[in-house]
Amino acid sequence: MAAAILAGVGWFLFRRWRRNLPVDPRLTAAYWQKSGIVLGAYLLSILAGAGVTRIMVGFNRSGWADLLMVAFFAVWVLYGALWLLRFLPTSKPRSAWLTRSRGWADALALLLLAGLAAGARML
Repeated sequence: MAAAILAGVGWFLFRRWRRNLPVDPRLTAAYWQKSGIVLGAYLLSILAGAGVTRIMVGFNRSGWADLLMVAFFAVWVLYGALWLLRFLPTSKPRSAWLTRSRGWADALALLLLAGLAAGARML
């Protein structure tokens, strides 16, 4: 009940705040549809990451392997967020490091994922 009340108050304040802002003509229905599709793909990738995490380590292990897999899942989610930022439609120009798909952020994330997965399998 409290969540519904807070959501209603938040929606009311958002609508009141939005009324004072100028309407951007680029924010069309197609913009919101593409944003929804990309967000859905991101959520599916998080679900896939949870499955990969559990399958890689197994279900009856504990200790350091689980801690490494928690770190693996956190890096997986952050790497997915990086790709989410790349694919989400935006009304502002993107940074150069963000648009480059084989940059330092990708290399760092993939190295971390490989290292954490290998470390968890070895424990």
